[in-house]
Amino acid sequence: MSNWIYEFESQVHHRGREIAVVHDGRAVTYDELNRSAASFAHWVREVGAARVATYVTNCYEFYVVQFGTTKAGAVSVATNYMFGEETLRYVLQDSAAEVLAVAEKDLDVARAAIRGTNVTHLVTLDGVASDGVTALRDIVATYPDHIVSAPKDDDDLFNVTYTSGTTGTPKGVMKTHRNIGSHVSNLVHAWKLTPSSRWLCAGPVYHTSGLESSSLPVLAAGGSVVSLRWKADAFFEHVHRYRPDAAYIAGSMIVDIADYPDPERFDLSSLRFVIGGGAPMPPRAYQKVLDRYSFMICERLGMTEAGIIFVDKVGRPGAYDPRDELPTHVPGSCGSPLYNQTQFRLVDPVTGEIRSEGEGELQVRGDSVFAGYLNMPERTAQSFTDDGWFISGDIVRIEDDHVWHLRRRDEIIISGGENVSPRTVEKVVEAHPEVAEAVAFPLPHERWGQEVCVAVVLRTGSVTTADELLEFCKTGGELAKYEVPKRVFVTDELPRTPTQSVPRAKLTERYATAMKEPA
Repeated sequence: MSNWIYEFESQVHHRGREIAVVHDGRAVTYDELNRSAASFAHWVREVGAARVATYVTNCYEFYVVQFGTTKAGAVSVATNYMFGEETLRYVLQDSAAEVLAVAEKDLDVARAAIRGTNVTHLVTLDGVASDGVTALRDIVATYPDHIVSAPKDDDDLFNVTYTSGTTGTPKGVMKTHRNIGSHVSNLVHAWKLTPSSRWLCAGPVYHTSGLESSSLPVLAAGGSVVSLRWKADAFFEHVHRYRPDAAYIAGSMIVDIADYPDPERFDLSSLRFVIGGGAPMPPRAYQKVLDRYSFMICERLGMTEAGIIFVDKVGRPGAYDPRDELPTHVPGSCGSPLYNQTQFRLVDPVTGEIRSEGEGELQVRGDSVFAGYLNMPERTAQSFTDDGWFISGDIVRIEDDHVWHLRRRDEIIISGGENVSPRTVEKVVEAHPEVAEAVAFPLPHERWGQEVCVAVVLRTGSVTTADELLEFCKTGGELAKYEVPKRVFVTDELPRTPTQSVPRAKLTERYATAMKEPA
């Protein structure tokens, strides 16, 4: 599978009257989705847009825009819905997007963010047309509902997805049609997806997990996607009503499932397994789900740049058909190699020794690995070896064909599946006139995996409090919601290495220990 949109159109031809997407009680067939996407594609070609950005949460209209953009031969740009105005503006400038599609409630943010960018067209996904804003409903009602998709080479861009890095500047991860086709094909085979597959997709569509690792494989196989904006009540209600056989969620959502007060009110018998994406599942919640429910839990290890590489299909004996040949669960691991189209190896970060087992930095190579970072040729070159291996920055351990994720080499904080650059947070805190120095670091959090914290040294004589600094971060508008620190610790002195750098791990150790000690 090298061009995903042609695979989708094949399913339209064979299964046009079958349900493709369900959202907010609305069931849309393959034919209806395809026709709406074709209308949007006509509009994209008419306005001459080469790149179309979305700033949305999960909704049916997202698929219309995504598929229509691809049909038009344009490139889709996925912006994180958690981005603040300034970061959104940077992404729009960097990507050179000419179109931005948003929900009606986000138009004010969108209007402010597009200033100084190439965006000339705002599209409201769920509202009516107004001055300078085009309504998707008008496009679908007005433009032809059939189009011949623009032929694309395997190495042409499919999308650009923005993810945070160590510098604090979001990186545009460029994926080609070859990359998407390979990743989707891997997952269709690994999860044995068929036209009878029905998946509840609660992972955010602006992440790889919500689109490339769940929705696209299901639709490529002719199955149905039940789209959901996450709420625990809605999860159980949707499983009960729509009878999905699998669910794809963010790892932190497992806490809500584990602690849900009365799941026995719902018929969950259709659900065979739940896959967590974005962040590791909290161990307590993970075990509680296994104890309370009959469905399997799948851990996995992946990244925006390469998709899923390892996956663990987990469950109690007898909870699945033994013909599925599901691997045995190894506690704490992220599973086994997904399929045979992505190569991986371990490299000792000190000696450079290459090995297939043990501990080392994970490197991957294959058709699913991205083409590079947009407008960052030096960063792209630094991210690959001379012989084409992507250097992931993940330190892992592999034993008996299973992988354990140990840590990140680059100190990125991963909170609820979102990458947070410590430097981004530090710059904002240090902008406060009473702060002499700030260092961001993670503390363990049961739901989010890690929470963003900051240790602060105040200027001499300052009486500013931690609460005041937290409020400064919340109201400044420069940080995305997931980047805002959850805790600020005011200290007289920061730990130092012999070179005078501050080891973040020491701060994590210091404050994690302090919080465990009795008051």
